[in-house]
Amino acid sequence: MKKKMMRFILLMTTLLMVTGSFTGCKASKKKVLESTYYKELLSKYNKLEKENKKLKKASDTEEERTDAEKRAEKFLAKIARNQLVRVEVGYPDQMEDSHYIEEAELYQVATNLAKNAKRCTEFTPEELKKSYKVKYIYMIYDEDNAIYEMNVYDSNYVTFSDLPKYVYYIPDASALGDAYLKSKISVPSSTLLHTLSESPLMVDSKKNYYENSTICSLASCMEKVKKQKSSREKAVKEWKKIAKTESDSPADYEPNSVTYTFFHHGDYLTVTLYDRYINILNADGKRIWYRVTKTDIFNIKNVLKKDREARKASAENQEKNGTETTKKTDEKKSHSKQIEEESIISNE
Repeated sequence: MKKKMMRFILLMTTLLMVTGSFTGCKASKKKVLESTYYKELLSKYNKLEKENKKLKKASDTEEERTDAEKRAEKFLAKIARNQLVRVEVGYPDQMEDSHYIEEAELYQVATNLAKNAKRCTEFTPEELKKSYKVKYIYMIYDEDNAIYEMNVYDSNYVTFSDLPKYVYYIPDASALGDAYLKSKISVPSSTLLHTLSESPLMVDSKKNYYENSTICSLASCMEKVKKQKSSREKAVKEWKKIAKTESDSPADYEPNSVTYTFFHHGDYLTVTLYDRYINILNADGKRIWYRVTKTDIFNIKNVLKKDREARKASAENQEKNGTETTKKTDEKKSHSKQIEEESIISNE
């Protein structure tokens, strides 16, 4: 733009001088430079020059912002895809009393935090600190010995120590802290099923994990079931009776079971489902037995089965979309390379 404008000004200056020669008045360089027309052209050029500088500055800023965002995306993608070896959760003022999560199946919850992170432009990190308090600190360790530090604020806002300029919103970001750390606020006692429904996370004996939305559905299903108070003695008596008539090995009378562990503010509650019985171990060590029907057990397990199937389908869909995107990108690069090669050949 600058070169074109300069050529235009020089052309007009030459025309003015030529016009002057035709009229018999030879225009001097000084007169041309002092002419109103030249000054107007120069004024336009200066304005365009200023606009050009502003646009260039804005373009450079945009490129820098885009590069920074790309680096942030790569950082989050690394956490999301890496194999984690340890996850540590703690209060910001009590990290010496932090808790190391032993259930490896819940490491996926930590990687999902990076997958689900959405950039929040409502706050800068400084403004976030003024409006909200840091609730938990997560330390995530991967197989390459890299350590990622996350600050989880109230209302599920998150900052990463390696991305100091960005604020993110992650649904249920506080779940790991809520599950493993004792609450600093006294929580009123409630019914057992209500406590289960408030549990942020749950794992089963088959190494599957579940989040609160599914846990709530499970607790609701269990609450609707018609339960009869029972005991292990009654359950064993019934199992032995069934084994005598249905099994070739009566000694192996206990049916297969699945145990679910609920994490609730540092407490652990377990629910074991048998063929017709539910055994609940409360945080205080007390056990409760209920007799239900086979259909009830099936319906309870089905809630969890649907969740696993939905997550599996979602993961497969994301993988498929990612593969198609990569394929299109590779095809585009290949096509660009072909055009470039053809261009070189034609120039030769």
